[in-house]
Amino acid sequence: MVRLTPGTYVSSADWSGLGPDAQYLALISAALDRIHATEVLSHWSAAALWQLPIIGQWPTTVHVTAPADAARRSTTILTRHRRGLIDPTTSVDRVPLTSLAETVVDIARVASFSTALAMGDAALRYHDQQAPSPPSARAFRHELMRVLEGTVERRGVARARRVIDAVDGSADRPGESLSRATMIEAGVPLPELQHRIVSASGKVYYLDFYWPQQNIGADFDGRIKYFDPAFRGGRSVEQVVYDEKVREDDVRLDLRGYGRWDWTVAGSHRLLVERLRRIGLRW
Repeated sequence: MVRLTPGTYVSSADWSGLGPDAQYLALISAALDRIHATEVLSHWSAAALWQLPIIGQWPTTVHVTAPADAARRSTTILTRHRRGLIDPTTSVDRVPLTSLAETVVDIARVASFSTALAMGDAALRYHDQQAPSPPSARAFRHELMRVLEGTVERRGVARARRVIDAVDGSADRPGESLSRATMIEAGVPLPELQHRIVSASGKVYYLDFYWPQQNIGADFDGRIKYFDPAFRGGRSVEQVVYDEKVREDDVRLDLRGYGRWDWTVAGSHRLLVERLRRIGLRW
């Protein structure tokens, strides 16, 4: 058995069958009865309920925010933050938590740049999907800045501003966000995201990254595309590999340079810069 909280256990077989996201959500669920009525899920725990992606690993405790004058301390199960909330408490699946904007700002103030950017990008996509009017990155950035400027805490403000300036809902997957974070930190000129290209064969493709002034394109190529049935659309792994080869051959005809990379390259300044130089990008 795997112990989640005192008195709450799950079988090892069931636990190992869960992915990292589901395991952390299970931990949150097991800890809910330990959260005081004045506390709400926040930081990574709120991000998990908002279904924001993680770069790296989820924490081993559940994060909550309590009023500034609360006396309760952190435990081995709960990590408590004390401050007044900027936005009204909201809920997901009837669980109280910080708003989407406040969750992103909390993460941006304390997490790595890549983690915060991936969550910010995903939050912007979610915001755009829920908005009754046409998507507006500027409107969501305004929400983030309003929350950041409303907090009395000054720790991590500069980090958060950097993330807010960089969020882009066009990033379709966490690997793309990680790639862009590495580009920013390495001083690489930023590309257009999800660039539409009509190939010589007449087919329409979307490049994850495109530098129009140099006519160079690139794609993030994670394993999930090949091994997760939800992404294969009923195709076999072999068919996905073949289709990707056809796509690459097709787009290369219209580009001066093209490359692709995986998680290892996306998270390394040296490897990503080397890859971009090799496909012809100059700066």
